[in-house]
Amino acid sequence: MSDLSLPPRSALPDAGADTALAAYLGVSKRRFRLWVGGLLATLVLLLLWERIFIPIGSGEAGVLWSRLSDGTMMDRRYTEGYWVTWPWNRMAVYDLRYQEMHGKADVRTSDGLHVAIDVTIRYRPRASDLTMLHQAVGPRYRETVLWPDTIAALQQVVGSFKPEDLTVSGQSGLAQRVEAAARQSVERHWVDLDRVLITRVTLPERVQAQIQEKLADQQKVLAASLRRQTWLIEAEGAREFQARTGTALVKWRSVDALEKLAQSPNAKVVVLGGGKEMPFVLDPGSAESKSLQK
Repeated sequence: MSDLSLPPRSALPDAGADTALAAYLGVSKRRFRLWVGGLLATLVLLLLWERIFIPIGSGEAGVLWSRLSDGTMMDRRYTEGYWVTWPWNRMAVYDLRYQEMHGKADVRTSDGLHVAIDVTIRYRPRASDLTMLHQAVGPRYRETVLWPDTIAALQQVVGSFKPEDLTVSGQSGLAQRVEAAARQSVERHWVDLDRVLITRVTLPERVQAQIQEKLADQQKVLAASLRRQTWLIEAEGAREFQARTGTALVKWRSVDALEKLAQSPNAKVVVLGGGKEMPFVLDPGSAESKSLQK
């Protein structure tokens, strides 16, 4: 028989430590253990508070994923309020209000030139299909569905234009085309697309210079056309004046000019008449003017 010796008493755990501590605190052993258990439970509750008590704010809704059940709860959408769940479950909270997403896209026109376009998307997840959105796409639906579908529609629309035609179409007209092209694709993924806005279209510098030159030429042609129309109107007025008064317009203009000249602070001698019945002006310092003044 082998010799089995017991360890010394000092090496054994002190089984009466809780009893001694309870006696030191002046409480019974049972109550002391209840206090310790309550303290540990409170500690665990504080650590798991955010997983147990789930707040859902105004304009939000939640979808619950249960670890011990059937996964995503497809038949229930959690509305605003404070909800309590097991700490091993997961609650995904979605904002159902209208939101905006801003970004810049680099797309190509019909001739292969790159155009930078600033895009703003206004959207919101569809409340009635929130569980489907969570199961099929997830909380990152903006990066997974919304932005790629909108940029694909933008490329489709811009790809049918030449760079100079983008300025003719305008930012609002371009945005309407993109919105119409992206709406069906986005809404098929349980997201409602409210509006697509184009805030800036940046063309290549070479194309911008060509467009500015073309616009300047158009302005010159327009100015020349306006001048021609003005001359035609003045000529028509001159013909009508001569027809009604029987006076040559040149003679009328010469009389009007001499009248203004006579009112000048410089001394003048105005003589009416002459071989061709035209008024003429003599300088007061000339010999002819002095002889007439005598």
